[in-house]
Amino acid sequence: MAKQQIMTVASFKQLLVQFENEITEDFQVWLSSDEEGNTFLPMLCDPQLCLAIDPAHKRIVLFPSHQ
Repeated sequence: MAKQQIMTVASFKQLLVQFENEITEDFQVWLSSDEEGNTFLPMLCDPQLCLAIDPAHKRIVLFPSHQ
């Protein structure tokens, strides 16, 4: 399995532009993680691996990599 690229601020901005027709500025950003900060995990660039859009609840959910 090829190593995935880790998301940068530039690629995150690009991702938001890519999905601008599906999300609006009032969407909440949710992160799948524990709140104690026990582990720091990277976000991958591939939106199929790291992003879900939930229009019913007006939120985007980010999933960090556990690889």
